[in-house]
Amino acid sequence: MESKARNLAPAKITAAPHRVRYVRCIKGEDDPLSLTRGQYYAVLPDPAESHGMIRVIDNTTEDYLFPATMFQTIDDAKNTQTELTVNLSVPEKVAIHQIANQRGISMAALMREWIDERLDLASTSENS
Repeated sequence: MESKARNLAPAKITAAPHRVRYVRCIKGEDDPLSLTRGQYYAVLPDPAESHGMIRVIDNTTEDYLFPATMFQTIDDAKNTQTELTVNLSVPEKVAIHQIANQRGISMAALMREWIDERLDLASTSENS
């Protein structure tokens, strides 16, 4: 059986070309297969908005209609900060700490730089 070489270089992730809006789930039962209270979600345009429904990309990565009352609109998504917890092995954390120290920045600043290099969100965000 022939082995195929894989391109292990990570691709830059680009959001969809339409203007993206964001909401935060504030109501409903926690359902990890659908929605999680407190989690942020992208909203897709849908005519159902005139009937109080919004189309949200949920935890399954599929888009579904939900009552708009279940969500809080995020008006300034670009400047709204949220946390992300990452579990690292000791060697991973030490390596990141060393790189950050060499550059004279915090580990958080280094991680933000790495994320910005991988994600292209500025061109699609409503609040760029």
